[in-house]
Amino acid sequence: MERYTKKEMVRFTSAYKRSGECKLWKRYLDKDGYGSFFFRRVLRRAHRIAYYFFIGDIPKGMIVDHICRNRNCIEYTHLRLVTPKENSIQNSNSVGAINARKTHCKNGHPFDKKYGKQRYCSICQAQKTKHLRAKWKKQDTIMC
Repeated sequence: MERYTKKEMVRFTSAYKRSGECKLWKRYLDKDGYGSFFFRRVLRRAHRIAYYFFIGDIPKGMIVDHICRNRNCIEYTHLRLVTPKENSIQNSNSVGAINARKTHCKNGHPFDKKYGKQRYCSICQAQKTKHLRAKWKKQDTIMC
């Protein structure tokens, strides 16, 4: 079976308008602002169809990322494949992505230690431990 038919291609390419360098999807947008397109009886995101039509298959576990940061853009030169981790760290304003980009603690010390996946500053950690031990010693009223 061919990757797509001429009829599918015509139907897809008639559904955008050019805005600067982007090709903006002018049909249905989902709740997240991505274009939607029925392709082979399944509603799919339009940018993924653009990647499939013009570049090729999308490997399992990969995400099609917009380089232009415009969710309804279907210009294939603005699309690239990334892993979910790359996508969340490079292109997100989530708390996890913001923290992953940090290299120093709030006091300006570098994150130089790691416990599991958690990074921390050894200087601040030492100060915190010293403070807690003094607090616990003061609270300990049992004379053994």
